[in-house]
Amino acid sequence: MSENNEEIKNNQENFNSLRREISNLKIELNSVNIEKEKWFKEKEDLKHKVLDLIKEVKELRKKKEEYSKKINELKKERDKYNEEVKTKIKDIKTPKFKKGEKMVNPKNIKDQIDKLELKIETEALSLTNEKKVMKEINKLRKEYANLKESSETSKGVSEIKKKAEEIHKKIQKEAKESQEIYNKLNEISDEIKRINKIQEAAFDKFLEFKNKFTEKTKLLEDKLKKLGEARKWVEKSKGKQKRSKHVKEEKYIEEKVKNVEEKLRTGKKLTTEDLMVFQKDIK
Repeated sequence: MSENNEEIKNNQENFNSLRREISNLKIELNSVNIEKEKWFKEKEDLKHKVLDLIKEVKELRKKKEEYSKKINELKKERDKYNEEVKTKIKDIKTPKFKKGEKMVNPKNIKDQIDKLELKIETEALSLTNEKKVMKEINKLRKEYANLKESSETSKGVSEIKKKAEEIHKKIQKEAKESQEIYNKLNEISDEIKRINKIQEAAFDKFLEFKNKFTEKTKLLEDKLKKLGEARKWVEKSKGKQKRSKHVKEEKYIEEKVKNVEEKLRTGKKLTTEDLMVFQKDIK
């Protein structure tokens, strides 16, 4: 094989190899792009989900503030009635009575009741302990009722205390609903943290495939540039081959023409091929 043909072959093989590499790179690039877009979409979907949860949190916080405001107003009203009860109790005569060897003061019994009631209101008692305290309160109330001297004042205290208890029940109801909102806020907060972790992982994946996409795009650009250069060499080599072939053909025809001319000069018989060569040369 001549040096020129070897060059043409090498250039053609290099050109074909580059075309195959570019074809494979395009397939890989498309696959990487699909993964990149998939992770980007997941990241965006999670981001919108977090935004929706944040919006829900804002609404729940607003409701909780409304409950807190209402509870504070009710507590003020309840405290007003409790103060009124204390004032009226002071007006009750509190003579001392004997109970066995001990002297019993009705005011002391009332103080015990108040302390136990405050304990229920301010301490997180279990249901069992709350029942025990309530049982003790009921016992003391009965004892206190038996010791009261002023039935009218006592009746007024009971009515006011009943109002205070009704308000306290409302406070408990509002507090329970407020607590439910607080629990819901904690649940959403945990969910936001969980989704944010997944979102961060999705974003990392997106960056990973984005970098791969950038690398493969650059590699493809380099290969396309080399392909363009290889195409020029192939075309140049083919041009050389055509020129070489043309020169060979001209030399061959020239020799044939000389041979025909020699035959004509010497009077030798011309073959059909000789005539065709001679006619071609004349044209």
